[in-house]
Amino acid sequence: MTGMDNGFLAAFPALLLAAAAVLLGVPAMDSALRRGDGERLFWIGLTGVLTAVAAVAWAGVSGPGAAAVTGLAVMAGSAAGGLWLRRRHVRRLAARRRKLRKTRIQALAQRRQAVLLDWSSYELDPWKGSEYPGISDVREVETSRLARAAAAAEAAQAAAESEPGSDEAVQLCASAVDQLEEAWEEARAAARRRAG
Repeated sequence: MTGMDNGFLAAFPALLLAAAAVLLGVPAMDSALRRGDGERLFWIGLTGVLTAVAAVAWAGVSGPGAAAVTGLAVMAGSAAGGLWLRRRHVRRLAARRRKLRKTRIQALAQRRQAVLLDWSSYELDPWKGSEYPGISDVREVETSRLARAAAAAEAAQAAAESEPGSDEAVQLCASAVDQLEEAWEEARAAARRRAG
């Protein structure tokens, strides 16, 4: 019993070294993953592996069976750390995708709003409206197309905002805003032609 205690005590510093390799290496790897720093990730991983190997070798010199215990501790700690890292990285990537999607929806909303503001300025300014006849008259083909495109873009934006995880909804919104901008340019060009 005393020999076993002495063996454990002799292997204790190696276990501490192995624990330090895992407990310090995993957060450092998480930081490197967050920053997207592949070189730092490589060096942290290499340092962790070499430290774990050194801990197992040190434990092997310390006493019989200590290398196996230290090796198992390293493997269990590495597996737990790897699972934790994977979960954090997947969550981080999902949050980044949500943020990019939200930013894209906001940009599309601003483009849609810019067209609507520009169009409404022709209704609010009689001088501008007289220079572009029919731009507010939905009986004109191009203006009617513009009104339908505006309604479609509004509906597509509402759908994209209500389905925050849908890339397809965002793509449909982008397409609707593109069509709205094209319809606006066609309506202005047609009104210019009518003005002579």
